[in-house]
Amino acid sequence: MVQTIVEVRRSGELAKYTLATTNRILDVYGPNGATGYDIGCSYQATVNASSISAKACSHQHHGLGLKDLETCERVFSGSNAVAPVIRHASYFHWLQFIDLHFWQWDADRYLELSKFLYNNYKQALAIIDDLTPAVEELKLALKITDADFERWNTEELEFLENVAEESDEDIEAMAYVEALESLTRAQ
Repeated sequence: MVQTIVEVRRSGELAKYTLATTNRILDVYGPNGATGYDIGCSYQATVNASSISAKACSHQHHGLGLKDLETCERVFSGSNAVAPVIRHASYFHWLQFIDLHFWQWDADRYLELSKFLYNNYKQALAIIDDLTPAVEELKLALKITDADFERWNTEELEFLENVAEESDEDIEAMAYVEALESLTRAQ
């Protein structure tokens, strides 16, 4: 996979270079290419509004994507720590150190994930222990049961599934409210 990384400041003038690069990569590499730009989420919106939008969308379904490089940036930045060690190493040892670095990177992330899950589990158990008496008291006072909670969860899920997309009226209403808030701030 060919990957092009270009850093460009947020500028409409400079965005044309990223679009031209993306267009060329799509032409040359098709689904074997990938692009990524360190200009935030706005790049996808720029591509969508451009004339290469249809081409980019057709390639996204075949594996080509416009990638957010924040994670890649952290990974590659972390790998810079290996550079002084491998600068004068043989090719074999160079590969060996890079492999060791990324093996350790994965092990560290796995450890962090394990700690995160364990700590959240402990926190959930503590919340259950602390709040169970209060919940039981409220259930009696409000004459509700566990079945009511389950029904409410189901109703909420159904509601959220039905409002997954905003209606045009909701979008217009939000735009109107935002315009009123802007007017109030301006006055």
